[in-house]
Amino acid sequence: MVMVEKAQHLKMKMEHVRFGKEELERRRKSPVHVPAEHVAAQLKEHYHVYIVDPRLGFNQRTFRFWINFRSVGEEMEFSGKQLGHRHTVEAVIYIHQGHGYSVIDGVKYPWEAGDLICVPVFAWHRHHNESSEDLIYFAATTGPFSMATGIALYEEENYPEYWVFAQKGEEAMKTLIPGGAEAPPGGKVELDQTRWKPKGPRSSGVPTAAEIYFDQLNFAQEEEKRRRDSKVVVRAKDLEFSPTPMGRVAYGVDTKLGYHVKVLGTLFAEIPSGKRSGAHRHIYEETNYIISGQGYSIIEDQKCEWKKGDTLVIPVFAWHQHFNTGKETARFLVHTNRPCMESTGYIHTQQGEPADYD
Repeated sequence: MVMVEKAQHLKMKMEHVRFGKEELERRRKSPVHVPAEHVAAQLKEHYHVYIVDPRLGFNQRTFRFWINFRSVGEEMEFSGKQLGHRHTVEAVIYIHQGHGYSVIDGVKYPWEAGDLICVPVFAWHRHHNESSEDLIYFAATTGPFSMATGIALYEEENYPEYWVFAQKGEEAMKTLIPGGAEAPPGGKVELDQTRWKPKGPRSSGVPTAAEIYFDQLNFAQEEEKRRRDSKVVVRAKDLEFSPTPMGRVAYGVDTKLGYHVKVLGTLFAEIPSGKRSGAHRHIYEETNYIISGQGYSIIEDQKCEWKKGDTLVIPVFAWHQHFNTGKETARFLVHTNRPCMESTGYIHTQQGEPADYD
């Protein structure tokens, strides 16, 4: 342990207080609008462009938002004998243009424009473009969260120790737990849980230390099963919009719909021509990609005009409301870290003026 003087402890305490106050200023100064033309200009120089990322000055800490472009016949991420990768990151991919399929833990999932792909944490995956046009897709990934919490892992199958499918076929169902299924014969230990059962009476309802530990082991195994049993693709044709105080909404990736996510959630929102959404604020991050329409948003004291292809970034706990001034229905692709805030107990939402349409 590093020994510090009393004054240093006081300084560290005041830094915590000061951080909270300075965070408000960082949110206020964080960019809220990324024009489509800025992204298009960068795509001419590189096929992969980060749109929203904390490294770009955005005060968004748990997920990033980016666009990828692939030419006809080119795989989305790999070529040759590279079979895919996996990472301790949640990923939700929106297919903007093109059609093809993904192989996720040995299972093939076809998709087309407008669909979402929800890649489970630490699942082996790769993606293929089968269309006769260039493929364009957007992705929200929780890399910043994994990096900040120290759990970031990334593995590619182009290294011999990770040639899982190459050795056992594409249908191999390998573990999501690092080193689990790849352990050599005899490398795993089967534990007889009866050995640690209490030998006498104990306090009612109070688990033993061994029971708590075995719950930990069992949770990891069950968690793997939950990931594999979860849904992966959101079909655009199956989206059902329904009225809410914020307007017409269709939830895409959500725990209540059978998707195994802990940090990232995704929905679509629509605003008819000449109408406005509801107003609210919340303690979770939000990024909106404008799929169609034009209008403006009020974000705290800022008025931000937007159009098709733009991206809006809503600071945490900032009041915001959207207005459609165009002739067509505006549609938003909305990514948030609401599941993370709900599971940690930090969630808080305040509703203001409701939408003026059903």
